[in-house]
Amino acid sequence: MTTVFAPVGGGILTPVVYAAEKTLSEKEAIALAQKQLAMLGEYKLRDAEFVDGIEMLWGKSIWYTSWNKENGGSLGVQQDATSGQIWKYEYLEEEQDWEANQQKLTEDQAFQVAIQFLKQVATEEERSRLSKPNEYPDSDIFYTSDKQGIDVNFTRIENGIPFLENGFRLIVGNDGEVTYFERRWSEGKLPDASKVLKIAEAERKWDEGAFPTFLNKDMASVSRKETERYQLVYEFQRIDPQYVDAITGKMLDSYGQVAHERKIQPLGKTVPPSTAERKLITKDEAQKIAEQQLKKLPGTYLLNNRIIESGSGLNDKVWFFEFTSQPGDGKKSDTVKIGINASGYLVQYNLNQKNRFREESKKVEKGITWEQAQESARKLVQTFYSDQLGIIYAVDNAPSEEKIKQIWENDELYEVEFGYLINGLPVDGAIFEVNVDAETGEVVDLYNHLSNHAGDSSLPQKNEDGNDLSTAKKVVKENKKLMLTYFQPKVRGGNGRMKMLEQPLLVYRYVGEKGLVTADGKWHSFTKERKQ
Repeated sequence: MTTVFAPVGGGILTPVVYAAEKTLSEKEAIALAQKQLAMLGEYKLRDAEFVDGIEMLWGKSIWYTSWNKENGGSLGVQQDATSGQIWKYEYLEEEQDWEANQQKLTEDQAFQVAIQFLKQVATEEERSRLSKPNEYPDSDIFYTSDKQGIDVNFTRIENGIPFLENGFRLIVGNDGEVTYFERRWSEGKLPDASKVLKIAEAERKWDEGAFPTFLNKDMASVSRKETERYQLVYEFQRIDPQYVDAITGKMLDSYGQVAHERKIQPLGKTVPPSTAERKLITKDEAQKIAEQQLKKLPGTYLLNNRIIESGSGLNDKVWFFEFTSQPGDGKKSDTVKIGINASGYLVQYNLNQKNRFREESKKVEKGITWEQAQESARKLVQTFYSDQLGIIYAVDNAPSEEKIKQIWENDELYEVEFGYLINGLPVDGAIFEVNVDAETGEVVDLYNHLSNHAGDSSLPQKNEDGNDLSTAKKVVKENKKLMLTYFQPKVRGGNGRMKMLEQPLLVYRYVGEKGLVTADGKWHSFTKERKQ
């Protein structure tokens, strides 16, 4: 690895560290932002907000400031609340039509702009541990796919090993200005690289244990040119085994958890008619459906006078009906909210939602197991979607023991996921969630605003003659390189938030262009497409 940064004097950024990690005041944070970001001299501060670390991806408390320019344009800045380091900088004003601008930056010019920018916001020591620009692929290439410009990624290198989730990512606009900057830098202890598997052994384990999913992919979400929205492809999903733990040799998913080949099975055999045959319904018809759904549950429920309507158009309209149970014998009643959309599907179920938000969380002394939570969620899905069981499957996303411990200690909910199938194959992104109380085992929330995927006529209705799994894996190997890397997976935090795993891992993984394998055995590169 050769660093592209030469030592600089005078303007070196020195992190500000206070005794006992003192939080910067608003005034101190603003002053440090102005010192690091020269362009802020052209802007006026609009507002500043302190954000607790529990809400942030890296677990750090930050100051978020927004800035406006007199002739239009705005910036957003995130700073570490104790050191003042810039963690994120984003140009928020409306982008110009650079396609019409003939004076476009070359990639080399963009690299030089990015290097000069880093001298303002990163220490000399940090810069000495970076790769050449774009030497390694960005692990999250689609992080700002809506922004125009040239992507520049600097990867952190430790002990000669690339750390793909760490470093700095930037976008340089065609006017030569940095429009986006993000710091990714773990402070966790790195694993010992002296006792890793030989690369030949890691390759053998990957060949035996890696299993991408064959699925219906929504290409419109990642492709600019595809005419067919959905295609059958092989692609690694977050919970598929895809990395080799370089120390233990076990296969890991993208959460860093031990993973095995998934067996996707529908919950039943019933299949609903195509959505093309479904007519839009009225509020009164939606109420009747909600009442019929509640009759499937034990007990008696009476409709309150609370009916909420959401959605601006006919197709996206949802009616929410609130019911109260009638338990009798002086028992406490429950409040249930049911959401029915304009196609007549149940899209939401909530039990005592308001009461739960008012109650203080408490430690669960004796909770249910993950398997019990799965079964509770499955029963409710089978109850409400009895006509769709042939196209719904349970997503095998078992939480780690550490996560279960966290759920019990913080009185959180088990999050159980279900997905949709077309001809036995999962539909990319068509996942809905059922939340189960970790103490009582009751389902307290169901959110399925993707229920219109049931029989969706826009999806492939016949399986193409796809290549087998071994062919798909061979194509991946032909287009990527197996490498030893540090790995910092995103894991599920509280309230569904994603967090960076505190302690990084060492893994062997195939590194290269981000892409997938189409059903005909061809490599589809999203990285090349992004550059076009």
